[in-house]
Amino acid sequence: MNTKNIVKITNKGMISIPVNFRKKFNLRDGQYMMVIEDEGSLRLIPIKTIEELQEEGPSVEEVLKLIKKSRKEDLELEK
Repeated sequence: MNTKNIVKITNKGMISIPVNFRKKFNLRDGQYMMVIEDEGSLRLIPIKTIEELQEEGPSVEEVLKLIKKSRKEDLELEK
């Protein structure tokens, strides 16, 4: 186990995430995280803002193209 990845829980239940993980996962000050239990372990899941999701996802135009293509394929299958 890498000792650089060991964290201490404060009396208020807070931990500090090591800088290497903050950089690797692009974690920012004030960002929200979801904590879930997974088979006896805890997982921290960064919650992305709507703006971040919009930047990563397809544009409205791309979605419309996919919908039109899907509709066309469905119509052709019905023939």
